[in-house]
Amino acid sequence: MPDISRLVIAARLENVRHAAEAVAEAAQRAGLDERAVYHCQMAVDEALTNIIEHGYRFQEDAHQIEIVCRLEADAFRITITDDSPAFNPLAHAAPDPSQPLDDRKPGGWGIYFIRRLMDAVEYRREGDKNVLTLVKKHLPAGKTQTPEVGFPARALDAHSALITPRGRLDSRSAPLLEHALNAQLSAGRTWLIVDMRDVDYIASSGLKVLVAAWRRAREQQGDVILCGLQPRIVEIMEMVGFDMLFQLYPDLESALAARPSKP
Repeated sequence: MPDISRLVIAARLENVRHAAEAVAEAAQRAGLDERAVYHCQMAVDEALTNIIEHGYRFQEDAHQIEIVCRLEADAFRITITDDSPAFNPLAHAAPDPSQPLDDRKPGGWGIYFIRRLMDAVEYRREGDKNVLTLVKKHLPAGKTQTPEVGFPARALDAHSALITPRGRLDSRSAPLLEHALNAQLSAGRTWLIVDMRDVDYIASSGLKVLVAAWRRAREQQGDVILCGLQPRIVEIMEMVGFDMLFQLYPDLESALAARPSKP
């Protein structure tokens, strides 16, 4: 089968979003349904971020990564090729989402997501290059969107605040969410409600920011409450056991009713 998309990017974090969106567009053209398109987009986001952060260790200016999408008889195949040091992600033990948060070691969640989201993951070393192949079974066509991201925040009272991220929470936008959350915590507002109704994409970098804020809030006898999560985000939260960590509410009204009247 011929390639339906081929993209070569400089190995910089700011290019990850463009590449993931290009893969999503290719998956749409291939006829995958909305959920499968989202899974492909997130898996590529995680794979590229992992290569740049850990393979190149941000020494990326002289390196390029190739992403090729191909439609086969019953599957959509994404092949990612880079020249960083040899690394087989399949050789590493996956994190345990049932393990208590305080006992979990940092890292490894990007690879965990890739393996859970895709139907097959293959790795091989060809000469001086890593070749990672992600496979998603072909499903009926659907639609997807990539809206803009914004992170407004406002105080609700002396000890609580509302943060409303939008669009994508990935390696590029996670620092904006981190800033919004930390600004409220630094101001003494330790009960934070994060309204996720307009978030349609979350990567491990976004999850890390939420967990870090949750830990800081709990140290100050507060909490981070999430509400309005779309089903695809709930799926990711359940995948890593974070639905047992965070208080999740279906809408903003119920989340507001759950916050304490006093700190």
